[in-house]
Amino acid sequence: MADNKTFSESLKKLQESAAEIGKQTTSLEDSLRLFDEGMKEAEYCKEILESAEQRIQLYEDGELKDA
Repeated sequence: MADNKTFSESLKKLQESAAEIGKQTTSLEDSLRLFDEGMKEAEYCKEILESAEQRIQLYEDGELKDA
């Protein structure tokens, strides 16, 4: 995702999509669209978390100085 969304914004969108899918009034087509959007948001969140984990590992290894 090329967005400049924050992790919190992306997670909120993912939660909103999941809640919408859970409604009985949501059509199959809308559910599939929401699922696709949710998967993209989940991947974006995963990328952010992996990047943060890598930075933490660098700090723990003492490779980053003067944070």
